[in-house]
Amino acid sequence: MNPLFQGKIDNFCAAYSVLNALRLIAGISAFQARDILNDMFVEQAKDIEAWRKIVCHETNYYEVVQFMLEKWKTAFQYDWYCPFPCAAPNITHIKTFSPEVDIDTFWDFLKNTVKDKERTALMRFCRFFPHQPGPAVDHWSTVLRVTDREIYLYDCSLETTGWYVLHREKFFTAPFGAIPPQKTALANQFVLNLAREEFGVFCPESVFVVEKKTSSFESIKTAFKRKIFDV
Repeated sequence: MNPLFQGKIDNFCAAYSVLNALRLIAGISAFQARDILNDMFVEQAKDIEAWRKIVCHETNYYEVVQFMLEKWKTAFQYDWYCPFPCAAPNITHIKTFSPEVDIDTFWDFLKNTVKDKERTALMRFCRFFPHQPGPAVDHWSTVLRVTDREIYLYDCSLETTGWYVLHREKFFTAPFGAIPPQKTALANQFVLNLAREEFGVFCPESVFVVEKKTSSFESIKTAFKRKIFDV
């Protein structure tokens, strides 16, 4: 029987994804990361009910990620934004989906955004096993680099069976990490909950892009919004 390692049984991968993003963008040290994490613990614990949900994995952690990114953006000279925002996500009321952001849009955005050390992204994805109706893994991670077929993660997990390279052919997109539909999706022709192989679901609204202030943050953000949302 192997010993439990730190992170094995807690629910703080979302917080670690922020720390790893700042590690990539700003080169924060382990001591700085500890202070940022401790600050999040202290601030979030001021609301007992919100803290209980964080500890017990009864939230999507979007507010935690947003709090941490906003708190430290001046100190470490970066900007952040959500390319696929969604108002009032509520996982408890979403059981099926019609993707608002298809996998090609999602993938191409990340491939064209995370291209150098000036910029990274953190996001949430769910992992489904064959013949199981719900996700076996609900995880946050940081994007290291993206190719046409793979997303390489800069991850806090030490699981030997974890996904550290995400393969495009295994993934779909769904708002809020919803349970996939029981009927065949017209666009893809997959009966997801009867899949014979494991697959993953990206949650587009969970993507947070983090950029150094020296990069062309505004031009990229404006161009992307114009293309996707016709702003």
